Amino acid sequence: MSDIDPIWWIVLGLVVLAALLAWFFIARRKKQEEARTEASHLRERAQDGETYVAGAEDRARELREKAQDAEQRAQRLQAEADEATRVAREHRDRVTDDYLRADDIDPDARH
Repeated sequence: MSDIDPIWWIVLGLVVLAALLAWFFIARRKKQEEARTEASHLRERAQDGETYVAGAEDRARELREKAQDAEQRAQRLQAEADEATRVAREHRDRVTDDYLRADDIDPDARH
């Protein structure tokens, strides 16, 4: 081993170091390309999902509007039902009053 000149050891070390650096940069570039490819696929998938999301949002908006319309209609119907109940009670009171007055007037009615 002593017959190898130290300069060759330095050259050999530099060659090994250059090979390691080349391997490192090639591996790094490969990882970056894989990451770019994966990111591209994710972006494509997200873009495809945009159409679905837009449709789902439109559907939700339509349903919300229908629900609001139904709620307003229900409130109107509730008001109509309350008014019909009030009118029915008034008529029921009058009918009851007529029965009571009839009983007061009728000599055959038991008091």
